[in-house]
Amino acid sequence: MNYPFRDQYHRLRKPLLRLCDSLLPARPRSDFLQPLLERTSDPFCFETVAPMPEQARAWAEERKGATEREGLYKALAPCSVDPKIGVLFHQGRVIWKTSDLPERERSPLFFAHRKSPGRQLPEAIVLHHVFGDNYFHFFMFIMNKVWLVEQFGLPRSIPFLVNATSANTPFFRQAQELGAFFGRDVVVQGRREIVKVDQAYLALPFFCNADTMTWIAGAFRDEIDETSEQSDRPVFTIRSSTAPNGRLFRNQDEVSRLAEKAGFEVLDPATMTLKEQANRFAKAPIIAGAHGAALTNMIFRAGKPTGVIELFSPSMGSPHYAMMAREFGFCYRSTLTKNPEGRTFTASTEVDLVELEKMFDDMLAQVQT
Repeated sequence: MNYPFRDQYHRLRKPLLRLCDSLLPARPRSDFLQPLLERTSDPFCFETVAPMPEQARAWAEERKGATEREGLYKALAPCSVDPKIGVLFHQGRVIWKTSDLPERERSPLFFAHRKSPGRQLPEAIVLHHVFGDNYFHFFMFIMNKVWLVEQFGLPRSIPFLVNATSANTPFFRQAQELGAFFGRDVVVQGRREIVKVDQAYLALPFFCNADTMTWIAGAFRDEIDETSEQSDRPVFTIRSSTAPNGRLFRNQDEVSRLAEKAGFEVLDPATMTLKEQANRFAKAPIIAGAHGAALTNMIFRAGKPTGVIELFSPSMGSPHYAMMAREFGFCYRSTLTKNPEGRTFTASTEVDLVELEKMFDDMLAQVQT
């Protein structure tokens, strides 16, 4: 079922929110942050030669030739941290572009920042991310901050401050148990709580960088049991019927049978712990499945020859997993599924079984040679 009026509502709502945000009292970021480390990437270049939806191609095209800035910054005065999007406020004035996704900065809790804070910390490293409840975003926007902080060598006595949306996910808690935050205390900011920090630090790393992702995989390496009895068969990931973003294959049973016939283990990563995923995917020479967070697990194959097969819905998607595969030097193939039914972001589709069988055969031959 389509929802044209709801989609139109959201299209009209966003520019209105941006207009309201532009009227908020603000302070320039450049006047408030001292760079401790700052560097600029090479111009972005990613040719979308593999089959991808138009949304993915447009994403890459919009960023073509753009550079990215990576930095670790120290706030020059005490500030408060917005629990919703992670932007900083100073004396009730918002400091835009202090989150890791400036294009998503909208509707901070402005009036709450003009009141007394719920808590005050002497110092903290801001670890907020607006989509921190997503497995892919956890690795690419939260763990990469940990990497930058560790690379620079900020004292481990300085705690991380993270929003509740991120901290309450099973994978965040499990990462903490596995030691992925290197012994730093983690302070969780409530969903509507304003926290004042006397000395705040911002880590804003590059997105999708091979060295960073390899280090992140290494942060879990000690916990990966290389001698475990986990299978070393290729993996085909599935999405359960309760997946929040839908995007199911209506012919999933036939797809699963075809994958098993080709020698793949069919599994749902959402039913596995973080350690179980790290162990299993570290041994998978090929990782295949629908466009979605499960493909993030290719990170545990860093440094090993690997094949990746991504099945895109024709109505939505990003090139992020293809970018990850390119950074790692993996063999990557993709295709578009057919006949979408439902809303653009959650539509169910059908997989072309003949094409998928050929992709399996080609990738198995490629990885084994």
